[in-house]
Amino acid sequence: MVNCSWSEAFPMGRSCYLRFEGSDHRPLITYFNNSRTQKKGLFRFNRSLTEKSEVETVVESAWNHAPLDSVIMKLNSCRRGIIKWTKEQNKKANIIIQQKQEALEVALCAGTPDQAAIESLTNTLILAYREEEQFWLQRSRIQWLKSGDRNTGFFHAATRQRRLQNTLSVIEDDDDKEYFNEDQICSVISAYFNNIFSSNGNHDFSRLDSLLSCKVTDEMNQHLTGIPSDSEIREAAFSINGGKAPGPDGFSAKFYHAYWHIIGPDVTRDVRHFFTSGTLHPQQNETHVRLIPKTTGARKVSDYRPIALCNTHYKIIAKILTRRLKPLLPALISKTQSAFVTGRAIGDNVLITHETLHYLRTSEAKKYCSMAVKTDMSKAYDRIEWGFLRAVLDRMGFAQIWIGWIMSCVESVSYSFLINGSPMGSVKPSRGIRQGDPLSPYLFILCTEVLSAMCEKAQQDGSLAGIRVARGSPFINHLLFADDTMFLCRSSAPSVNALLRILRSYEELSGQRINFLKSATTFSAKTPAEVKARVKTTLGIEAEGGLGKYLGLPEHFGRKKRDIFASILDRIRQKAHSWTSRFLSGAGKQVLLRAVLSAMPNYSMSCFKLPVSLCKQIQSLLTRFWWDANPETRKMCWVAWSTLTLAKYAGGLGFRDIETFNDALLAKIGWRLLKDPQSLLGQVLLGKYARNNFFLDCQAPSNASHGWRSVLAGREILLKGLSWAVGSGDKIKIWKDPWLSCEAPMLPIGPPTEADAERTVSDLLCPISNCWDIDKIRSLLPQYEEVIMRIVTSSAPAPDCLVWLPERSGNYSTKTGYGLGMEPHFAAGALSIPFNWNKCIWNIKTSPKIKDFLWKLVRKAIPVSSNLARRGIPAFNCKRCDCVEDDLHVFLLCSIAEQVWEAAPLANKPLSTTPSMADLIAAASNLTVLPPVGLSTPLWPWILWQLWKARNKLCFENKAFSSMEIISKALAHAKEWEKAQELEKPLLAPGVLDHTRNPPRREPRPSSDTVLCNVDAAWDARTLNCGIGGIFSGQEHIPKLVNISASRRFVSSAIMAEAIAIRSAVLYAASSNVKSLMIRSDSQSLVKMLRGRDSSPALFGILFDIYYFSSSFDAISFVYVPRLSNMQADSVAKSALLLLNSSSIRGV
Repeated sequence: MVNCSWSEAFPMGRSCYLRFEGSDHRPLITYFNNSRTQKKGLFRFNRSLTEKSEVETVVESAWNHAPLDSVIMKLNSCRRGIIKWTKEQNKKANIIIQQKQEALEVALCAGTPDQAAIESLTNTLILAYREEEQFWLQRSRIQWLKSGDRNTGFFHAATRQRRLQNTLSVIEDDDDKEYFNEDQICSVISAYFNNIFSSNGNHDFSRLDSLLSCKVTDEMNQHLTGIPSDSEIREAAFSINGGKAPGPDGFSAKFYHAYWHIIGPDVTRDVRHFFTSGTLHPQQNETHVRLIPKTTGARKVSDYRPIALCNTHYKIIAKILTRRLKPLLPALISKTQSAFVTGRAIGDNVLITHETLHYLRTSEAKKYCSMAVKTDMSKAYDRIEWGFLRAVLDRMGFAQIWIGWIMSCVESVSYSFLINGSPMGSVKPSRGIRQGDPLSPYLFILCTEVLSAMCEKAQQDGSLAGIRVARGSPFINHLLFADDTMFLCRSSAPSVNALLRILRSYEELSGQRINFLKSATTFSAKTPAEVKARVKTTLGIEAEGGLGKYLGLPEHFGRKKRDIFASILDRIRQKAHSWTSRFLSGAGKQVLLRAVLSAMPNYSMSCFKLPVSLCKQIQSLLTRFWWDANPETRKMCWVAWSTLTLAKYAGGLGFRDIETFNDALLAKIGWRLLKDPQSLLGQVLLGKYARNNFFLDCQAPSNASHGWRSVLAGREILLKGLSWAVGSGDKIKIWKDPWLSCEAPMLPIGPPTEADAERTVSDLLCPISNCWDIDKIRSLLPQYEEVIMRIVTSSAPAPDCLVWLPERSGNYSTKTGYGLGMEPHFAAGALSIPFNWNKCIWNIKTSPKIKDFLWKLVRKAIPVSSNLARRGIPAFNCKRCDCVEDDLHVFLLCSIAEQVWEAAPLANKPLSTTPSMADLIAAASNLTVLPPVGLSTPLWPWILWQLWKARNKLCFENKAFSSMEIISKALAHAKEWEKAQELEKPLLAPGVLDHTRNPPRREPRPSSDTVLCNVDAAWDARTLNCGIGGIFSGQEHIPKLVNISASRRFVSSAIMAEAIAIRSAVLYAASSNVKSLMIRSDSQSLVKMLRGRDSSPALFGILFDIYYFSSSFDAISFVYVPRLSNMQADSVAKSALLLLNSSSIRGV
């Protein structure tokens, strides 16, 4: 009804229709609520202030001269100091811009222009534009836009839109009575949450004794309850997103990151005080609650989602607790809960539910019918009883000091509500955990373990047996993803009653409540009507499911899958055509297309294969957006989408091919099934479809679900990059499985004899040493002798392992899967135009919009006459010289272009005989600017840009520019852009932001009983020989070890040689009964790999041995040392390479 300007002018205005009276039209009445008083704005730390050295001085002074030695008081002092400094400056970006624009206009119009003054004013304007953009970026809450040209208009528009959406102008209470005054709105909201956050008074949690067992070990508690070190506190602080909204104190994490060198010691001391005392200052845990509407036209408080905005000071403590708890969750949380647990994914529950509902839909059972009950927890986080939470933590075996820390974080909270930007009201809860607190998700899933335990107990006693989709699959009676619960059981009366008892018991214990209006039941296909009616009456759930959504994805697929996913198209279209998107620059549009629009289908594509027709529709929408974001007009699409999806080095823009990316995402499911077949998803899917076959060999039966067919579609990408890393060799078929290479899947060329067809790689290994048996290799595979000998096997009993070769770690990634799927397309694209895209366009130092323009030039995607003629549009001649207009004419051969290139301050000129734009740009990339110009970045791209703009001015405005004007504009814009980059450098490197970087890692000091070993390797790339050396040293009371020296043939790389050296040192130290060992190597990448216990396909056997034998030490560490500090080991290794002996050990 109204536009944004109206809404901003009358933020509390409202309209409603009157009744029909004597006409078929209803009058519209508008109320203007002018009684709203202007409240004092909240302090919000402006992130752009971190770029100003003066603010650092203000912060340092305020922090060090606070009246009390308290972080809260010091933050208050900083707040006052920053506010005072900002007022004194009184230089908002828009005021500076207006003043400098006027001054620049005066300077330019002066009779004798002052070039120094003009340049100074221009630089000031650039900085002001930058500050204005940062100001609106912070308020827009846009996280995805990281680069591009100036996008101030977009951020401004996004901020206005966000403010309008979040404005509270009316609220309804439980009796549907409307309130418009802000104080009344606050009263309704406070009353609602007072009720939600009030405890039910239950203190009897004895039933938990029979449900929960002690899962937390002493070792886990020791890990959880240590006093945090300085580095742990710093890492926790820097793990918080600096762009997130701050809490009541107004300081976002960005403030902590930028000024940690000032505030860090005090914050560290304060955080450590919490862990020693177990108490939080009440002000530290004050929380603002922002209500975010769930749907358009929200009116009741229940239509809003409460998001807690906690102070960063508190978040640091919560992050420390969270980071300690998170690694332990896989051992504490049941397999049926897939939320917030490392190694589990939301897609697991989606696919298991989809497979179960497919089973129900195809079930022929009439007597023993089954059902799935999807339940919705009402205000799940807000209703958790604190006594219940404490009892759960206690029964699971958490240490009392840990429980005390958790409960202090939970129970010391107080809430006020942000109503139209101002904090109002106050609520002191007696139950509930906050949405927005880093701890809350993990505490919640610990609480849901009680529900899982109830269901597991009912499954064991047979009262709620559950459903299995096939004989080889397990029975499952419930699935959890946070508060989204799916119960699976028979529809018999005993099962339904058992489910009802579980729900009521859990509600009574936890305080949570099922929302029956949002719950639904899905019955098996041939369930009788009377059974359905009985179940609905017993449970109180009237709605039937099966055609809705579970975790945001369709529960069931029919024949018209495209219609089911139509909402994806609607969301992309809505975002692409939103009025805010029209304010984006060209580079900003690229980022939006890549980071947002192309990513919108990702969630659906990560679980299911989208129809090809839908993928094409999505690509059509993205193409339209790229060439023109305005839905009212239809512009020409100059380049096909298939070309846009080429990698930049191959001549495209790197946009995603939707269908291939869909397959790459689905391949991740197949990878997880291969690596963890005992996961719940693996047990369900493999138990049904691959019970008697290996996953890579099985097929889809005629009655397979769409989910399984989707997994098999992703498997096709997996097969292109999978190979076996040799361990024992028992699982690897010599002639059928790829195992010969770590660069690309490779298997021997046959055919084998009938007797050898089923032989495994273990037949080529010595059974005792697990080394290659050269005689067997020469007998069976003589042509592959050298290839096989390059594979270094483990001496410890290692299992055979499937690895993903395109990734250095050997683990599948969607990025490399997509790259492998697109490889043929990229190769064909690179051959279509022999042009070095990276050197000539993408790597040059110029504006993103200029790079896009150059790309269009090479792709003939600009509307010159010759390009238009190829598309059936009547041609026209050059407006300047009446010659036939093509791209070379505009940019090189036209008289004005010739004059520009001749007069341009370049060391050499492009040749007029250049045959194409690609050749012109390739030649121009070698042009250098003459030194007197004072320009370090290329000028030629700006000349091409200004030639194009001059041509358009002449064509559409009949305005001609001289060659000198074109050169002057090109120089001015080039210098302006270069200066802007210099002004932005403080954002990345110098000044205060240096303190946001992680400090250099401090290497551990060896203890008095630690043996030191410096190792190195020497490798000859020509002969593939290597020598290794190890120099042992230690304290005087440690028995002296001899140095090691050895050599080896068939070593594929330098890093493999380094790894062999470290393995030799570890094996020798282990055999010498060393208890504490420090390995020092000058291979930084290998040391990093060993510290993270990472893997590598080429180093599989070597790394397995290192990790395996490392467990024999009480302590072992891997340390990087510079090459100059490792010269003795280097000398020994080089000597060994020269001697090339099999092995030698000699005394010092």
